[in-house]
Amino acid sequence: MALYLVVHQPPAEPTDRVEPPTRMVDFARDLGTAEASPRWLRTWSPDLNDDRLFSMWEADRADEILAAMTAYGFLSHLVATPLRVQEWGPDDILRAHANPDG
Repeated sequence: MALYLVVHQPPAEPTDRVEPPTRMVDFARDLGTAEASPRWLRTWSPDLNDDRLFSMWEADRADEILAAMTAYGFLSHLVATPLRVQEWGPDDILRAHANPDG
């Protein structure tokens, strides 16, 4: 499965539409386990002055994430944009340079 960072942000044109509450307990139970596909890993709220939220997922395809969020009403008042990402950091750089063949 691939790793996806999903950016959740308010729509360009605000709406007065009332959304039903997210089924968070079902969402966490069904999509938060190691066997889930797609799998919800975590969500971040970076700042009280920033209306965006960010969530991390494992999935085969971005549309699976969007379908799952719709089914449970997860952050349905926001526009979700899934971005496929690769995680890497200092250990990966050091490991690559320790082995000159890559």
